[in-house]
Amino acid sequence: MSKIIRKIRACLSLIWQGRFFVLFQAIVEAFIPRSLGGLNKQIFYKLCSSGFEIPNAEHANGVEIVLGTESSVVEIVRDLYSGDSEALKFYENFYRNGIEAWIARSGGKVVGVVWLYTGKYLANWGGYDAWLLQVEIEPTAKFVANVFVDPLWRSKKIFRTIIAHCVEVYSGNSFYSCVEELNSTSVKAHERIGFRSCAFVYYVRFLQRTYCIFVIKNVKGYWRRWFRLQCGEAAQISILEK
Repeated sequence: MSKIIRKIRACLSLIWQGRFFVLFQAIVEAFIPRSLGGLNKQIFYKLCSSGFEIPNAEHANGVEIVLGTESSVVEIVRDLYSGDSEALKFYENFYRNGIEAWIARSGGKVVGVVWLYTGKYLANWGGYDAWLLQVEIEPTAKFVANVFVDPLWRSKKIFRTIIAHCVEVYSGNSFYSCVEELNSTSVKAHERIGFRSCAFVYYVRFLQRTYCIFVIKNVKGYWRRWFRLQCGEAAQISILEK
């Protein structure tokens, strides 16, 4: 009974916060297997580093931030992904395609990593053949392609510390990121640092095919939609604020 009460309270909380899509998405995922279909909402964020100072961004005690190398990708996977061979193959490919890895290390162990992408970023969720969105940003901007922090370090401002370091290294550049709205922990972490939403993307998927994508930017009157994308075909959107 207590489990049912908690679920009811969670639903009422979402309604109170006005997060109706999250509620609808949770209901769909509860009754429709992901292999059949699903809904997805991503929030795109922007952080402008020009003249921006992240509050309380001092490095955590004993943590150093360094730019990862090809050899350190093995270290990242060993410490953060339990040596998963598939993860190693994926992130080695990530690195070879020019995606930078900024890592937080403590006592010789990797405790967090932020991957930064430059140029046109191919966002994906649930597999490249299911959700595809090619994101265009400024040539000098950086896209936070992936973030992972050791569970034991998630209350110690590791994400904030790495971003603060990157803001200092790439002074004057803008930073973008995207988060699934259901991931409330990541949403709060981004917003605490100073990321602000600049676009929203809604996906509708059925039988492993993306049938419809809606893109809404924080610009009056801007929205765009695509229907029935071919398998593997990417929709394109510019996140530039004009």
